[in-house]
Amino acid sequence: MRRLRLPGGWPIVGTVYTAMLVGGYLWWILQSQSQRLAVLMDSSTDLAHLERVPWLVLPASSVWSGNDIGWWVVVTLLCLGALELLYGPVMTLVTGIVAHVVGTLVSEGLVAARIAAGELSSSARHVMDVGPSYIVASCAAAVIASPRAPRGLRIACAVAIVPLFVAAFDFTEPAQVATVGHAVALVVGVAMARSRWFRHRHWPHLVDFVDTRVVLAER
Repeated sequence: MRRLRLPGGWPIVGTVYTAMLVGGYLWWILQSQSQRLAVLMDSSTDLAHLERVPWLVLPASSVWSGNDIGWWVVVTLLCLGALELLYGPVMTLVTGIVAHVVGTLVSEGLVAARIAAGELSSSARHVMDVGPSYIVASCAAAVIASPRAPRGLRIACAVAIVPLFVAAFDFTEPAQVATVGHAVALVVGVAMARSRWFRHRHWPHLVDFVDTRVVLAER
């Protein structure tokens, strides 16, 4: 008796998060400009909000994609979905959440330090900071750095996030928060993929999902 090795399931984390981005975008296009701005400002992970309501703005800020929803759908499904197939939903959640939180805290922490040093005015405490890019960047980096990932999948994730690199790594003064945050998110993704715990836990290997070789079932 012969049977094929079949996928263990659709990547749920990538699908659910993509659906959240699409839902946020649908809300976005149905609101007035003033309402959009008000909600984005209330969701921003700037210093003022992080000091008062971090538990609210950290998750809320990650669901606003802006107008580039088509591109975000592709890269989110690809990068989060690939990482989930490699390491499972828990690892994907951990990677994305850690990158989003640490990337935000480090980048905004540098802003706080520069304000204290007199390099920036206090208005920098309210600079808007929203978007899913830290999560996507970290998952893409984890796939690219993973010893388990097939070469084609690494290349696909690398190519998919090229526009993110171009937009994020702008070393002008107004973009320094995003530049630092994205750099941290990429480091988190690589560190996760290369960590001993990731490497030695018995998560399904991607080849188990795509391998079409037959398996002989013993009676």
